[in-house]
Amino acid sequence: MPTTDETMHSEHLSQAQDHFRWRREHLEALATLKRAEAALMLHEARIVGHEAEIARHEEQIAHGTAHAAAVDAGDHARMAHDHAHGAEHHVGLLQAIKAVAAQLDGETRT
Repeated sequence: MPTTDETMHSEHLSQAQDHFRWRREHLEALATLKRAEAALMLHEARIVGHEAEIARHEEQIAHGTAHAAAVDAGDHARMAHDHAHGAEHHVGLLQAIKAVAAQLDGETRT
């Protein structure tokens, strides 16, 4: 059965609409990946800051305030809270990234 110009035109329009939708979805996905990258960088910055606070606190414990400023009353509790919150965020973000990696590798695991 021969394909008519009208049929080809309809198929072309449908395919073009698919391409526009796919490109929009790709751009949205790239924006999301950039947000994930930024979240990882922010988490790394917080880890570095937390490690510095831990080192200062350990120095103060070992040698007193002559070597490092005393830890404020609520600092240790705040650091423990921030660490726990960071751990929860870390797990969720890495699970999402591993799911993307599995999709890219053609796997279905999550």
